[in-house]
Amino acid sequence: MTLLAERGIDYLFANAGSDFGPIIEALTKAQATGAPHPTPITCPHENTALHMAIGHYLVSGRAQAVMVHTNVGTANGLLGLMNAARGGVPMLFSAGRTPTNEDGFAGHRDMDINWMQEMYDQAGMLRENVKWDYELRNGEQLETVVDRALSIARSEPVGPVYLTLQREVIARRMERFTYRAPARLQPASPPAPDPVTLERVAALLASAQAPLIIAASAGRALDVMAPPARLAERYALPVIQYRNRFVSLPTHHAMNLGFDPGPMLAEADAILVLDAVVPWLPHQHGLRGDATVINMAPDPLYSYIPIRGHQSDIALTSAIGLGLKQLEDAMIGPAKGNAARIEARRAALGERRARMLDERARLLEAKKRQAPIHPAWLSHCIDQVKSDDTVVVTEAGLMQEYLATTKPATLLNATAASGLGAGIGTALGAKLAAPDKLVIGAYGDGAYMFGNPIASHFVSAESDLPVLHVVFNNNVWQAVRNSTNRVMPNGYAQRSNRPPLTYLDTANNYEKAVTVAGGHGEKVSAPDELMPALERALRAVIVERRQSLLNVVCS
Repeated sequence: MTLLAERGIDYLFANAGSDFGPIIEALTKAQATGAPHPTPITCPHENTALHMAIGHYLVSGRAQAVMVHTNVGTANGLLGLMNAARGGVPMLFSAGRTPTNEDGFAGHRDMDINWMQEMYDQAGMLRENVKWDYELRNGEQLETVVDRALSIARSEPVGPVYLTLQREVIARRMERFTYRAPARLQPASPPAPDPVTLERVAALLASAQAPLIIAASAGRALDVMAPPARLAERYALPVIQYRNRFVSLPTHHAMNLGFDPGPMLAEADAILVLDAVVPWLPHQHGLRGDATVINMAPDPLYSYIPIRGHQSDIALTSAIGLGLKQLEDAMIGPAKGNAARIEARRAALGERRARMLDERARLLEAKKRQAPIHPAWLSHCIDQVKSDDTVVVTEAGLMQEYLATTKPATLLNATAASGLGAGIGTALGAKLAAPDKLVIGAYGDGAYMFGNPIASHFVSAESDLPVLHVVFNNNVWQAVRNSTNRVMPNGYAQRSNRPPLTYLDTANNYEKAVTVAGGHGEKVSAPDELMPALERALRAVIVERRQSLLNVVCS
């Protein structure tokens, strides 16, 4: 435990089992003696544990540790691990491994379940979703194993690693254990762009008639918002944040052209894609035949995706922040001969942005009195009660068009693999990383249920993490229904008033769930009730330090 703390691990998010005896003993000893150790967080469900680690990292930039119970806990945590892997979140994910000795060793098998939980290859179930996995063989190699695990997890492209701990190994007493500080195994330096390729990209963008930037995950790193803002402003490069999970550009930025790539993508002759696995949908969005596409990312070919055919004329390997800073400088020379074109484009984009904002305002005006409450009005009301420092965690429902975001790590979506149930845990992890900030979670009703709410509300109360949860409750599994209509158009399901497997309206008084853990809960149905309800909920969070949940009946 002291070694983990020394290596920068602040928290151990744990769902304990019979393999945890030595871990619990070590933590108790550290607490009694004052030795450094990660703060343990009791998580009654693995989904909560994994997503708390994700949420903490996305706000703090510091990788954390998770430990679960043998193979069954590993299996239960797979959804969160998939989100971490696809979302580029480093973490030390560990699990016990059932004892293999039947007698004669400390920690040997002493329960019937110890036989039932043994597997030939426990890590096999998750190997596709980690950068590295290993089983600790003995205490003497502990420093090497921990340092290798963390250095790999923290190297670009960052991601989770998996370490299994057999009970006999961690139960064995060591008379003496020493380690070096700082670690002598450090993460690799971030990838920098190839200078020749960078010059080519700079020339292409500077001379383009209709350049375009598409960003999705670029804003994950805490230092990335400023570089795209400077680049876009200096050279009048419009930015579309398509299916974005983080903020890559402030809402008020003159080059922020929203979230739909379709219209501008069809016009663009040079497209810079910033860390976006899916910058457009091939069946839906068409590109110009002469368009040049540049992908910039730590892994610009996204080699972890088995099949991906998106055009990539130039694949530029680079950390986003570093690459954009160098690209801005590299464009100075080529842009001098295109100054008039750049300024004309700036004016045209200003008009385009004004039309976009007018359309949003008209929609909001039309929907603000609608009942059931329209998601645009609910999103706008959330925006009205938050500050620039508020962290908003979203998982379905929220309309970003009506949310003003100006700072890094203030909009988070952890469902990179569409593993629903990420929102609540991510919000709790974000609050743990930023205890002085207001954290608001906005989830669809299905996403809320997937988030193991009782377990999550327990953690909120037990660890003093008051968060405002807002459930966008439309009584339907809308993503499933929409997908069915796309795949089977004009079929029986689309014509049905109630297709099977898509409705969630049997029992939806979600505001009662939070009261189990002493929280404040309300159900809101009328648009004019929304702001007063938000104010009451915020009072409970900020003044009373109690978690709150608003169950908002939406269209």
